[in-house]
Amino acid sequence: MAVITGPLVVSVHAEDTAAQGVQISPAKVELNATRGKTYIINLKALNVTSSDLNYSTSIADFASANETGTPRIIDDGNLPDTASIKTWVSIESGFTLGSHKEKNVDVTVTIPNNAEAGGHYGVVRFSGSTPNVDNTGVGVTASAGTLLLIRVDGDITEKANLASFFTSNNNGDQSSFFETSPINFAVRIQNVGNVHVKPTGNIEVKDIFGNVVSSVSVNDTIPPSSVLPNSIRRFDVKLDKSWMFGMYTADLAMGYGTTGQAITNTITFWVIPYKIILAALLAIATIMFILKRMLKVYNRRIIENHKNENSKNKNNSHKKS
Repeated sequence: MAVITGPLVVSVHAEDTAAQGVQISPAKVELNATRGKTYIINLKALNVTSSDLNYSTSIADFASANETGTPRIIDDGNLPDTASIKTWVSIESGFTLGSHKEKNVDVTVTIPNNAEAGGHYGVVRFSGSTPNVDNTGVGVTASAGTLLLIRVDGDITEKANLASFFTSNNNGDQSSFFETSPINFAVRIQNVGNVHVKPTGNIEVKDIFGNVVSSVSVNDTIPPSSVLPNSIRRFDVKLDKSWMFGMYTADLAMGYGTTGQAITNTITFWVIPYKIILAALLAIATIMFILKRMLKVYNRRIIENHKNENSKNKNNSHKKS
């Protein structure tokens, strides 16, 4: 049996999860596990309500619900025991926690000898309710949980593909033409392996002359977000630059996995501030029109002055004769 205390065994993230008055920490636990071994994970449950709560616990598998990485709880129980962590994890079935009281809760994870190699994903859920309902018939309920990401050693396949890389408008739809910044980049990574991966990298933007004008990071959260097997995760990145004009190229470079696999791609996009251009053209046309009118008036006056001068000269000539 191994008690999880060091980063070489598991990475525990400091963020807590709180829902309807219940706070569970950590929110996520990542475990590198070996078949046949047992691990103990320590969680903390905090009742942040003003009432005592009776807690019940449960274990469920989860997968990605969509491309944002939101977990989807799997309650149908169709996964075999070699893949589902529901039979691997044990925890006390229930306990009572006073208002603003905290409790350490041990979660025991036993990896079967026949467990499938790769990633296994589950959630430890805590559901609380008040012991007694008041005269109004309304009681306090609360629920929260901790995600478990377990990597079982063996025949591990770390493989991710670039599903798509494009620029998008403010609605998230693909577009290659923009009036001005910010420019939104969408990077969709597909995991075709059997374990979660954490692709990170950057997008380097160059102008038409090949000069680097900016660089933005992709999946630079601490810790980086994971892409689960058999799923696609979308990472949205924004480039906000004060002035852009013309054609640009965006070079994507990301790495993932224990051996540093690479994902690269290049796209082009245009920034044409057409409203500014139209306003400038309208201003130029207006100025040219005014200048043309002024030139006509000036020429008319010159001609009239010339005629008047000729007329005076003729009159003076007649008087002399």
